[in-house]
Amino acid sequence: MTPWKYSDDYYREYTRTTWNESAKKYTKLLRNLEPYGFDLLARVDPKIRERCLDIATGPGEPAMSIARMVGLDGRVTGIDLSEEMIRAANEGAQRRRIPNVEFRVMDAETMAFPDETFDLAVSRFGFQIFTNPDTVAREAHRVLAPKGRIGVTVWSTAEKASAIHAVVGPMLEFAEPDETGYLPTPYELGGPGEMMKLFEDAGFHEAKEERKTHAMTYKNENEYVDVFVEGTPLGHSIREEDPLVQKKILARTRENLRQWRTRKGIEIPCECVIVTARK
Repeated sequence: MTPWKYSDDYYREYTRTTWNESAKKYTKLLRNLEPYGFDLLARVDPKIRERCLDIATGPGEPAMSIARMVGLDGRVTGIDLSEEMIRAANEGAQRRRIPNVEFRVMDAETMAFPDETFDLAVSRFGFQIFTNPDTVAREAHRVLAPKGRIGVTVWSTAEKASAIHAVVGPMLEFAEPDETGYLPTPYELGGPGEMMKLFEDAGFHEAKEERKTHAMTYKNENEYVDVFVEGTPLGHSIREEDPLVQKKILARTRENLRQWRTRKGIEIPCECVIVTARK
């Protein structure tokens, strides 16, 4: 097979289109992401009247939770590359009657905000998706006011992010690296100190790292595939493979999930890294 050519433009467009495709089913995954969002908000502690930015907000969280915390005199803006995610976020804010939050389609690498616009920036599992996370970190630094705070969650390494590696492991067995040998994975910033260094290189100070593990729950293997695989671009990536390879990936995924079976269904742990810093 001829190695494929990786480019920033290709990856950015792939990210946008596959998250658009996954947007409706992604909402089913949100209940399993909530505990990580609570951990993040506990570390950044949004305050009354603050101006907050949620980068890669998806269908609007934690932006909408922050909007409640900062009060009507505060303001929250959520941005995402996916038009369908922003559509879902706007609908959610209207349904929940949250007036002090807005959502905008925007590339996090080129934020359309003046310098020093926000007091707080957050991102729940966005940095491992960005084409150039170092560029996003510098943009976040630029749009934060002096002494502004940033807090993010990223997935840990493969052996500790079991809920993700159950399917990503089999996918990597068949994946083709690009012409340079590069192969994107969800774990690139999950190693000790990696996300802290990214922030420090972008100009942030007082970077701190903490790790938290929660169990993701599914009724059975089929629900895991329907929600976690089809509700993210992982499903799109699998469908790009030959039918026989697709079957092998999903069969090995189901095998991996068996060790996490309980009487209540599947309970599979997943570690995240929470990193905070200050401008």
